[in-house]
Amino acid sequence: MKFGIAQFMSEVIEDKGGFILKLSNDLKLIFKDKVYSKDIEEMYFGFICVNEASKFFYKPKKPRLSKKDKTFQFEHSFEIENIRHYDDKELFSVIFDKLIEMPKLLPKRVTDFKTDEYIKDLNEFKSKYLQA
Repeated sequence: MKFGIAQFMSEVIEDKGGFILKLSNDLKLIFKDKVYSKDIEEMYFGFICVNEASKFFYKPKKPRLSKKDKTFQFEHSFEIENIRHYDDKELFSVIFDKLIEMPKLLPKRVTDFKTDEYIKDLNEFKSKYLQA
């Protein structure tokens, strides 16, 4: 399964972008050979963290699955005042929590998603990632 994290961030937390990109690339490798559902070949998470003035332009969209290209996309908006003070482990944890919740966001028509396997893979990744 293809995977990626898209970033929509304000300048005050641009320093977090490198970590999020590395995390996205590492997860891309974990998910590369995985098949969790015949209906999902790609999954993208939108990380939104913008200042108050920009929130109007960067509202999280509802989770969506494209039947045509079998792509699932979901987004979450984080509070900038929290994120700006997080270290990499804390930032990892809040992103990880949203990725773990992803199966609950899938449309009901996706009946074959291997939730247990997905969560197991993420938890194994987490334990290795936090030890490094």
